[in-house]
Amino acid sequence: MSFLCDLPWIHLSVMPHGVTSICCEANHKNNKSHAVDQHNNLVPIHNNSVEDVVNSESYKQIREAMLAGRVPEACKGCHKIEKAGGVSKRLKDSSWKFDWKSRTAPDGSITPDIRALEIRLGNLCNLKCRSCNAESSSSWIPEYYKFKDQIPLASGYEWIKKKPEFTHAWTEDPDFYEKILNASPNLENIYISGGEPFLVPKHFDFIKRLRDSGNTDLHISYHTNLNYDIEKLRPHLDVLRDFRSVKLNLSIDDVGERNSYIRNPSNWDLTIKNLDYFHKQTDLEIEICQTVNVYNFMYIEELYKLIKDIPIYYNHVHAPAYQSAFVLDLDKRKQKLSEVKNIIPENLYNGLMQYNEIPSDPETVSLFTRYTKMLDQSRKENFEQIFPKTASSLGVANV
Repeated sequence: MSFLCDLPWIHLSVMPHGVTSICCEANHKNNKSHAVDQHNNLVPIHNNSVEDVVNSESYKQIREAMLAGRVPEACKGCHKIEKAGGVSKRLKDSSWKFDWKSRTAPDGSITPDIRALEIRLGNLCNLKCRSCNAESSSSWIPEYYKFKDQIPLASGYEWIKKKPEFTHAWTEDPDFYEKILNASPNLENIYISGGEPFLVPKHFDFIKRLRDSGNTDLHISYHTNLNYDIEKLRPHLDVLRDFRSVKLNLSIDDVGERNSYIRNPSNWDLTIKNLDYFHKQTDLEIEICQTVNVYNFMYIEELYKLIKDIPIYYNHVHAPAYQSAFVLDLDKRKQKLSEVKNIIPENLYNGLMQYNEIPSDPETVSLFTRYTKMLDQSRKENFEQIFPKTASSLGVANV
């Protein structure tokens, strides 16, 4: 039993289109981590019970493999990280305080007891970030159809729309929240993102029911974009304050017009205003999530220098590859890393060291150039004017 993980027994992860996964970081290829039946048909949450999902054929096989001491195919990513000496999600999220074998039937089935819930509340979003896609942002949909045949986008939105198993409408279905309440009497952690979760009011009814039922000894974590009317949010924030702990992960990728370009059409003044509100007028824990990408890498220290009194952590774009900082010239990346070494905290710097190797690929640079030019024309923006350091680091004269 050398590779046990708590998540297959206690965790439910729901993606924006209603498909569930054993874990958000598991291998989703060929449905390895998704809930599927014996015929490899998806078992989405919107038209199945929680028990149907957690006792789907794929979930049972994952539990059986772990109890037998094997590494499931869906979990090879964590295994790879651990073999390299890293700390995987399995290690971070497991306490191993339960005897999972005694709680598991011979066929791998269990009694549902969701303790960790991760819900991505559909794709309703008021932003269309450069590294996002139509599956996760409704604002991306018009440009998805405009460009899908011209460049490989990070989305299979059209394919999803054709499949009856997929829907983004589950977020408005009261039956979904009822299912979760009934299957999670010992709920401990909730992670909520979107889309933009604060634009989905129905889920607040679920949060309020948890509060009113006395189930407040839990941690709730949100991922949010800061671009909304805070006054409309205040009543819901009052409810959140009744829980043991609430954390807001606030998405900001750069400073001023560069942030507005990357996270179009975000308003920088509104972003800072709402950041200031959460920081100074609430007792909620906040942290800034900065997504490192090809656009902001050459300016990576400037957000930290502007907002030193709020913790920052890095998320990294890996797909599509033409949005990754690996698109930049390797020597330019190394030079930038040298510049920021004594400016940003050590933990942030260490997270950037992955960019200290692997040369840029000419074909990927070409894709980035085409993609950026198309979006600039569509959005009436100018990459070279807003990101001159990045443009020169690509060796780009005119994008």
